Amino acid sequence: MAPLKQNKVILTTVILGGLAVVLLGTYFWLFAPANYRGKEYLFTVPSGQSVAQIIEGLHSQGFVRSMFGTRLAFVISGGQIVQAGTYNISPRMDVWQIAQIMTSGDTAVAGVTIPEGYTVAQIAATLDQKGVIGQAVFIQAVSSYPANEDFLKSRTKTDSLEGYLFPDTYQINKGTPANDIISLMLNNFQRRLAPLQTQIDKSGRSLNEIIILASLVEDEARTETNRKLVAQVLLNRLAKPMRLDVDATVRYITGNWTEPITKADLASNSPYNTRKFTGLPPTAICNPSLMSIKAVLLPSPTDALYYLTDKDGVMHYAKTLAEHNQNKAKYL
Repeated sequence: MAPLKQNKVILTTVILGGLAVVLLGTYFWLFAPANYRGKEYLFTVPSGQSVAQIIEGLHSQGFVRSMFGTRLAFVISGGQIVQAGTYNISPRMDVWQIAQIMTSGDTAVAGVTIPEGYTVAQIAATLDQKGVIGQAVFIQAVSSYPANEDFLKSRTKTDSLEGYLFPDTYQINKGTPANDIISLMLNNFQRRLAPLQTQIDKSGRSLNEIIILASLVEDEARTETNRKLVAQVLLNRLAKPMRLDVDATVRYITGNWTEPITKADLASNSPYNTRKFTGLPPTAICNPSLMSIKAVLLPSPTDALYYLTDKDGVMHYAKTLAEHNQNKAKYL
């Protein structure tokens, strides 16, 4: 090969090699993963945050190497607006992967099932376990929630939403603000009770009284038949008036839902202690099902004033204390 031609080949090789090095270096500087050993993390985008602020956050938290390269990836991906929420991303991803996830709104969504009869504290613990929001943060938000909804105005204890966080399965973005989660559950409550509004109006009771009674029914009975009978028994006792004597209200005070109730528990001066004081407790003691709410609105006629549940879960009703004591001796 002629020296001149050979020199050209060498020069071309050097140029191409140098260009490859530059391109590779540019890729690593602008677009490569920030940490090849990094694990998957959650990155939260607050509502109203700009793309520039989001990219700055990604850089400061070690998800990306270059803010310029990340911005370029977001622009090419069409990401002028990023949906608020929490995203599953990792420093092991290059900026193109991160941009694609975030610009497509692929948030980390948790399916959260709130069982019927859960208390606010139990709901908070469930949300915490699902990684949606901290337990203490949610409980604090519930107690300070700005309740402007009309259906909440009959509450006598305005720092409690017990009874109104409707039990259901929710799809919630991780990192969603507490008030947004509360609003979601309250809106569901309002929507599910809307068909019952005529019955609520005819009941002669406030919505709050109905929800409190439904929460007692929820914790005292399991089947539809028994819920309707227990609801009427409680209404009968209120009309006398007699103490409701609902053990579940005592358990609500102590947080003890499994162990036997003690004498000290029964002696509590809490207004929730219906074994000591007449009338309804100040709030619901759980978030009741639609079945329990309907049971209060359409109870089964009965003159019974007492009930008990035997060891097999069967409920027995009595019109007098003497009959009730006989049932105790026979079934407990």
